[in-house]
Amino acid sequence: METFMTWAKENFDLISLYVGLLGVVIGIIALVYEIKGKKKKKKGEK
Repeated sequence: METFMTWAKENFDLISLYVGLLGVVIGIIALVYEIKGKKKKKKGEK
């Protein structure tokens, strides 16, 4: 466990970058899903 903590402290910037990129990817997926849902709703109303 101690070796993992040491590695995490040394690579904090890299870990932060990966977490940030993961957040961006999830945001894009959510946006695409939301746009598809709105298009389906509009088709159903017309």
